[in-house]
Amino acid sequence: MPGPAWPPSRFWQYWALAGMVILTGAFWWGVEGYALFEGGYARSQIADGLLRFSLLVLTPALVLLWLAAAWLRRRVGETGYWQMLALVAMTWGSAILVTRMMLR
Repeated sequence: MPGPAWPPSRFWQYWALAGMVILTGAFWWGVEGYALFEGGYARSQIADGLLRFSLLVLTPALVLLWLAAAWLRRRVGETGYWQMLALVAMTWGSAILVTRMMLR
């Protein structure tokens, strides 16, 4: 039985590159956001809610969407997968940006 095709398709090359950014960002926000949460830096209810939402919902959603690439690629196609990943990544990034602006 022959092994997998090498080099991997362009999709998987981009997926691995996106993973480096996504996993690094998720780890960074997990540590940074948790420190902000534990330190009690969120003075308003809106900042606290956005901080919790970005930590508990958006960060795991981003990582799970990245991990489910093979399954989603078969169902929505390559273009659909990248659009979904971009939508969640932009939502995640926007929530973090607004949260950090509100905590300053």
